[in-house]
Amino acid sequence: MMLSVNGQPHELAGEGKLADLLREVGCDPGRTAVMVNGQVVPRGSWHAVALKGNDQVELIVFAGGG
Repeated sequence: MMLSVNGQPHELAGEGKLADLLREVGCDPGRTAVMVNGQVVPRGSWHAVALKGNDQVELIVFAGGG
């Protein structure tokens, strides 16, 4: 299914779960915040959230450094 991930088209394989997308793009769950269609998704819900075609997903990855 086609999604928008950080403003870019992305074809999601798998079962269409948010957790599948995060694995597919290689996000570190401990350093990532997620919004789907403008709503923050709590980390504990990632495995249960089913994405739909044309959903807008924003992945915010926290990085350290200076």
